[in-house]
Amino acid sequence: MKKFTHVLIALTFAFACLSLWSMLTVLISVAANGSVMLPGFTRLCLAGRPLLLVLPVPVVGYCLYTIFRRQPTEQNSITTFLAWTMSALCLVFFPVLIAVFLPCLKLMER
Repeated sequence: MKKFTHVLIALTFAFACLSLWSMLTVLISVAANGSVMLPGFTRLCLAGRPLLLVLPVPVVGYCLYTIFRRQPTEQNSITTFLAWTMSALCLVFFPVLIAVFLPCLKLMER
């Protein structure tokens, strides 16, 4: 059950990163069709978009390590793994959320 929890956390983190990457990809296609220049912070986040695809790799690697190691998994390691992954997700989620909503605010000013 403890190993299943590690897999569930890793899948949630990977899905969230892929969702953020797709939000930024949609923003690129919307901006290409519009005549409005994107704000600087949004362009900065768009430049870091490939990081969202690389971010789940160490998480999945650690998950595989905990599945295949011979020692029993401790409850403390699950809590630490959850805390680290969700903290990393929050550090990525909020800038992407701001980057997506900045063009909306710019359009509402018009």
